[in-house]
Amino acid sequence: MQIFDNCICIAQARVIEGKRKKAHICTIAFHETSNSFVRICLPFDRSKESNIRRWNRFSFRGKADPSDTRLESFAFAELISVQGKINEEKKRAIHRKILQKYKHEKEYNESKQSIGVLLFEPGSVRFKQKPLTDREEEYRQIMADKGLFFPSFKLYISGKSSQFKSRFEKQLVQWDFFEAIRKGNDPLDAYNTFLEPYIILGNTPWKRDSFMAISILSAPLGYKRFACEQQLSLMEA
Repeated sequence: MQIFDNCICIAQARVIEGKRKKAHICTIAFHETSNSFVRICLPFDRSKESNIRRWNRFSFRGKADPSDTRLESFAFAELISVQGKINEEKKRAIHRKILQKYKHEKEYNESKQSIGVLLFEPGSVRFKQKPLTDREEEYRQIMADKGLFFPSFKLYISGKSSQFKSRFEKQLVQWDFFEAIRKGNDPLDAYNTFLEPYIILGNTPWKRDSFMAISILSAPLGYKRFACEQQLSLMEA
């Protein structure tokens, strides 16, 4: 068992429940102690760990997950503490550390990293809906029977990025986008206020060379340069 202290929650996918796994939230955190990303599944119930949200600092005990061999994935065992949300100064520091992890998607795949960062041209972004697969429709029915919301469609984000010759397209599974939809609100209201949006990417245990958009974050103005500086340092290495 390993202790993960100083974790900052940075991205959470929509709530999901299947036949074998109870309702849970796929959560990505930035682990300050190791300067790395970690992925855990938090339960969606009445427990304290279920209340962890973006920018909360927390600590937990975890271990390798035999059912998920992605480098950043761990099985959540026990919550140690939740220290509340970090302040704005700390958020700026975390944005900088996250953006310094930026690589091209091809590089993430070559190094078998399952969490990354995607930069794009904000003015090029489009959102669209697509129908659910049969499997996703099955999830939706399972969850509906338990009073849990699962969208009746898939949401995608597309745009232009310097690393791709044509427009990229990623399925967007950000929890608060679907919470807005559940409440009858426009999920893009928050996005339209973002200063320098960028995407936290993640893949699945079943398809590791293709990424989804787990969350869109808004960095302070000028902070995308830290990602560009990282890319330049990789080219010069």
